[in-house]
Parts: sequence; C-alpha cells; structure tokens
Amino acid sequence: MCGIFGGHPNLLKKNVEGVLRHRGPDQQGEVQFEDRRGETFRFGAVRLSIVTKADVLTPLMVNGACITFNGEIYNWHEIRKELEAKGIRFFTDTDTEVVAQAYLQWGPACLDRFNGPFAIAIWRDGELFLARDRLGKRPLFFAMEGDSFAFASEMKAFKKFQYEEINICEKLEFYFDEFTVFRDIYSIKPGEFILYDTNTRKATTIIWWEYPKYQGSITDLTAALGEFIPLFEDACKLRLRADVPVTLYLSGGLDSSLIQSICRLDHTYTVQFEEYKETIDERSLVEEYAKFLQFETRILTPTRAEFLDSLSLMARYLEMPVGSFSVFPLYYLGRECRRDEYGVALTGDGADELFNGYYRHEMLLEEDNAVQRYVDGPYRDLTRRYFGTRLERFCRMASRGGDADVGVLLELFRPFWSEGAPLVHNLSVIDTKFFMQPLLAMADRMSMASGVETRSPFLDHRIVEFSVKLAPELRYNDGRGKYILREALKEILGTTEIGIMRRDVKHGLPAPMNQWLSYQGNFDRKEWNQMLASECVREMNQLPN
Repeated sequence: MCGIFGGHPNLLKKNVEGVLRHRGPDQQGEVQFEDRRGETFRFGAVRLSIVTKADVLTPLMVNGACITFNGEIYNWHEIRKELEAKGIRFFTDTDTEVVAQAYLQWGPACLDRFNGPFAIAIWRDGELFLARDRLGKRPLFFAMEGDSFAFASEMKAFKKFQYEEINICEKLEFYFDEFTVFRDIYSIKPGEFILYDTNTRKATTIIWWEYPKYQGSITDLTAALGEFIPLFEDACKLRLRADVPVTLYLSGGLDSSLIQSICRLDHTYTVQFEEYKETIDERSLVEEYAKFLQFETRILTPTRAEFLDSLSLMARYLEMPVGSFSVFPLYYLGRECRRDEYGVALTGDGADELFNGYYRHEMLLEEDNAVQRYVDGPYRDLTRRYFGTRLERFCRMASRGGDADVGVLLELFRPFWSEGAPLVHNLSVIDTKFFMQPLLAMADRMSMASGVETRSPFLDHRIVEFSVKLAPELRYNDGRGKYILREALKEILGTTEIGIMRRDVKHGLPAPMNQWLSYQGNFDRKEWNQMLASECVREMNQLPN
C-alpha cells in the first residue's frame, strides 16, 4: 500500500511526502513534469512495502509512462505471464510495473483484469489517467481551482480547506461518491476513472464498473456451495500473498470466522470492551474458536483514557466523519497489529452487504413477507397505499430525519433500485453502493494510520458477481441473512457445535461512546458525527502548507 499525489504546485503542500508518510513509511519519491502548457506538474508517492520488500523506483517510469500506485493487484503474477507471452519484458518484481504495462497494452480496459483494491495515477505525454477500484476500497481525491488540478490519496495533501455542508450527506450522516466535507475537493467515485488533459484543462469522467444485475440462476444449495467455497478459498488465498506477516481481525461472528476456517492463520486480533462484557461477549466465542482450530488470539481491551488520548490523531487521519462508532476500535486494532510487526490484516468487510446480514435487512425482509400476503389479497390498492413500495419502506428505515427526509432518499436511491429484482438484491445494491463507502474509508484510514494494509476476501469482485446469481432463499432463510455463509462454514468445519455457529445476533464493531462521552446513555451518532467533523476540520487546518 502507498499514498500517491500529484498536480500543479499551487494546490499541493510543499511537503506532501511528510504529510502522507504514515501511508508509506518505507520509501518516498517525486518527479516533476512539464504539462502541455509548459507548467510544472508534480508526481509522487510514499510506499509501504508489502509485496517486494526491496526498494523500487518510486514513482516508476515504464516505456515513456510514469505510474504512482496505491493498492494491491492480487492476480498480478497471472497478468504478468500474459504480458510476457506478448513479448513484454519486466525489470522489477512488482505489481506496479504490471499495472503500467497493462495500461500501455490495453488502455483503460486493463482495469477489468485487475483483482484487488487500487488507486492508480499514470502520466503519459501530458495526459493524466486516474482510476479507482470497483468498490472504492482505496481512496483517491482531486482538487480543482481555476486552471489548476491536483490529486492525492488523502485530502490533507492539498493546501486549502474550506468546510462545505452537503445536504444529502448531512441527512445520511456520511459522505459518499464525489462528495467531501471541503469545497472544491472531490472524490473519484468507486468504479470510475478520469482522463485529465493538461492542455485543455478538462477532466473526462467514465464509469468503468457497475454493480451487476440480478440473475438468480442458482437455486440449489449444493450447487451454490459447490461454486462458492472454491471461489472464496481462492479469494482468501490471493489475499495471503505478501512479503510481510499476515493476521486477521477476528470477531465472534460468522464473516471473519469463515475466513479463518480457510486461512488458518497462526495469530488473530479481537476487540472486547469491558463495558460490553455482559452484553456483547466476543472473548469467549473467539477463545472457543481458537481452541477448536488451534491458533493464538490476542484479545484487546481499549479504554476510555486511550480513546480520549487518540481522538485528535484519529480525526487527522480520518479527515471527515463516517457515521460510525467503529473508528476507535479499528484504529486500535491497526496500532496493535503494527506494534506486533504485522503488515497485513484480513477483514470480513462486505459480507453483510452482499449476503443480507444486517439486522435492518432481516427486519425489512421479514416485514416484506407479511406485507406481500396483504398485497396479494383483496385490498391490494389500499395495502400498497398504506405500506408504500419496498423502496419507500427502505427509505423510511434509512432516514435519520424522520419522514421529512424520505423524499430526498427516494430520489437518491431510485436509479439503483430495480423493481424487477427481489428485495434481497436491491438491499445489497443500495448498501454496497452507498452505506459501505464510509465504512471502507474508515477501514482504510484507521489501518493506514499505523501502516497496516487491510484486505477483504468478501469484496473480491468475483464474490460480488457470484452473489447476484443466488436465489433469494440462499441469502435469506428462516428469518436470517447470510444463509449460504452459514452453510459454507458448517461444511468446512464439519460441525455446528461451537458458539459462532449458534450465535443469533451479531453487533458489528461497536464502541461504548455513550458511557465514555455522556455517562447518560443518550449520546447518539449525530452528536458523534458533529464532534468528529469539528475535530477533523480543526486538525486539517492546523497542518502546515
């Protein structure tokens, strides 16, 4: 992993390498070009050595093109062999050179071949190519002012910050797509690339990947497991490719336990807040699982004092609020992994979105079963008016501001909601395209704050494409989501007699903000977002230019 940056000097801090060094403590480098108007254009990176520990020219020049790259292409060995068969010679043992050569060979179509998280910048003859991975696992921002343009992995690389309230983001309580908390600073959307012409000063934006349409072609559980298990095993094994030690963020839940059932890592990390020991007991479930599979686990118990000591630092790395209380436990996990010299941590991100694991999914799906009985009855028109459409019911659930915000959310979500697809699919689409974005941003920032790279097997694009082939009953069954994941774990472990298999409720990764910040149990997410936004803006404006 790395931090990348580039652009006209008037938009970038002088010491960008220093500002982004937490993302790449192992190497730094910068080159300068003349753009098509004869003006200076900076181009650089800070590098975290995960694959290929030896120093590599950063940025990297390849046949007249220059690349700066943040991410991992897990299948780079296979792509390299394909390019070598075409007569292309390689001079480094890196995925960075493979990405550059693939772009020179296939142009933007090379993105379809990449498996992994990435943010790419390639300079060629005064044209800049910027691309972001399918689901937005790695950040990539750009700033525009007059005729000047700049890009970076984190917004703190830019010189100017002026807070700007975005209405839809205020209503959702997180930022997504192109929106950021600062004026004239934008995010490249997941699955998007930009071509920037330094002569015309125009940026052309193209969506290169979209969430696949519902198919529902797999209706048999045996057939589904026969396809899913080998595919997920390969997704996990690809993410073990590293020249540094690999660990796992393990909870007492299904997702990370399924990863461990395949990877069998020697050591894992779990957060257990003492404030929750009577209500959310991760420790006993994880320790039972560790004994069953014979691995070591470290149980972390963060405290209020450690949270308060870390708040300003977390805000500096985070840059904008994400609407989640999981910021601190993720920061703590990354910090402790780095202290123990782990460079990569696997996570269960994406399972709930793709396979309907959230409680809100189960609630809406259970309600829908009841509603449909009325809709199919003699008073269908009255019933539809009373209950509303499935999308309207989802928007009422998602609205933080009550019924007043439902109309705004309807307009936002409607283009991505397919009336011909089952509810399980539409819920996954909206959750993945919108609600998952801030969670991935949080995971990236809080791990990279300590120089740890997180990898998510469930977010392999092949798993996404597999999920849309499942019939609804293979995702949601007997009142519970993630049905196929439960059945896969049962088949791999050969038992259901352990706690993680019997657990009915999973709580995500909460932190006891209520106890720590109000002592009254009424501290809510909106207050947390407001406090965090204030800290983020203050920290960003304190950085020297």
